[in-house]
Amino acid sequence: MLFHVTWEFIDTSEEGIRRSLDVFSKWQPPAGAEFKGFYGFADGGGGVALIEADSAATLARTTAPWAPWLRFTSTPILPIEESSALAGEAVAFRDSVG
Repeated sequence: MLFHVTWEFIDTSEEGIRRSLDVFSKWQPPAGAEFKGFYGFADGGGGVALIEADSAATLARTTAPWAPWLRFTSTPILPIEESSALAGEAVAFRDSVG
């Protein structure tokens, strides 16, 4: 499953920044998680990633180490062809109800 994940820093103290950078320098994504894109916002306030994860638990393992410093928002995403087909199915269902 593909996820759009954003984060914002909740600890912007010098010590928090130092510690999170130290942890980041040694961190590797868990098995079952692949980063398709990984970006920091230019204003320094957070970032965004596209992460393919084999389960919600894997996504939780990916973000859990950062709980002291970051607040995450994770949204499952679909290719536009799939999401637009699902929207069409929903319209057809509502039309069938009358």
